[in-house]
Amino acid sequence: MDDYERYEILKKEVDSIQIQLSQEHGPWYTKPSNLISVIALLFSFGTTIVSFINSHNEDIRANHREAMALIQRITKLPSENFELMQKYKDSGPGQSLSGMINQENILLATQAANLVKRYPNSFSSTEFFAIATALATSNIVDKVPYLFKTAIEKADTSNDFNVATRSYAYFLYTKGDYTEGKKYYEMALGVWNKFPERNMYIVNSTDLVTLMYWSQAELVAKNEKEAEKLIAQAKDKLAQLSPSPMTQSLAMQINYTVGLIEQAKTGGSH
Repeated sequence: MDDYERYEILKKEVDSIQIQLSQEHGPWYTKPSNLISVIALLFSFGTTIVSFINSHNEDIRANHREAMALIQRITKLPSENFELMQKYKDSGPGQSLSGMINQENILLATQAANLVKRYPNSFSSTEFFAIATALATSNIVDKVPYLFKTAIEKADTSNDFNVATRSYAYFLYTKGDYTEGKKYYEMALGVWNKFPERNMYIVNSTDLVTLMYWSQAELVAKNEKEAEKLIAQAKDKLAQLSPSPMTQSLAMQINYTVGLIEQAKTGGSH
């Protein structure tokens, strides 16, 4: 017998006692037997509620543990796939193994998406983001908008917010929804309104990355002029950064994006 069935039985007993009390003459509390019955019933009812709450909380914890195991596996699949592709480059077996990893990714990510939807409040922005990225990578898109949007809503750091908004923006560009994608890139640039930051290196370097990714997304839309405009803004941000290994790495990424733009303008492959 589960908690719900016990609850229904107790409810019927309460109703029965109420009927009996209404049929008797005089105050019900003057009869010791009635008082004892009510106290006993209230105690049983209270323990049933506590049991139900504990059972519900344990179900939430078990659901979260199961989802986390799936997410941990999902996050390892891209590196495993990359290693396989490098090891069996240009070979039939390598392609087959890569396809198997993609199928595993679809299966696990779909299961994880179903689990987080049961108790969404028990999952973080990062966990929603991981599942959204896995499904988007395998082009299983029906749940992706919900997962990305929830990751954005639940973000409690500027990094979580930026990563989720940029990724969702790029996803929208790949689906041809450039207007909506642009809105989310603009949201990423507006992150400091939501999460104020005094360190200008963090502000400029973060905005640089957003502009650079947005520039690359415009190439998906075959809009080279807009891509050039955005990468020029990214270069302006780069000029405001003090020299460091991170600054050097960002400069290399900008140069790579400039190369992609030049290839697109000359009709070359990206």
